[in-house]
Amino acid sequence: MKLIDVYKENKVKYPKYVIMIKVGNFYEIYGEEVYILNNLFNYKIKKVGNNDRVGFPIIAYNKVINKFDKFKINYIIIDKENIKKRFNKNNYDKYLSKDLNIDNRIHIINEKLQYLKESKNVNQILDKIEEVL
Repeated sequence: MKLIDVYKENKVKYPKYVIMIKVGNFYEIYGEEVYILNNLFNYKIKKVGNNDRVGFPIIAYNKVINKFDKFKINYIIIDKENIKKRFNKNNYDKYLSKDLNIDNRIHIINEKLQYLKESKNVNQILDKIEEVL
């Protein structure tokens, strides 16, 4: 069974939990909860096929779990066939928003614009941004 299938199967059972799947020396998180890890830890979101994914090494496990406990976010750890659940208070939705890390998003957009400033399309992109503003 693929990791994404394990994630989806457990997401149906536990929709308001961050599902962490242990893979070797890493933990992987898929779906919408990647935004929680991006907001709390600034972990980079990667596309894997049609799915978003965030991973972190085993050595960061305690840091992640402690912050989930501090912010009362439910989580599940899947390690082979074992499932460990932790119910806190369920602030899952509070940290799910893409908008929480707005400063980081602005910084990334600025970096991309700096990279594109020599491009032919940069004026079209800037025109569209200025239309919105």
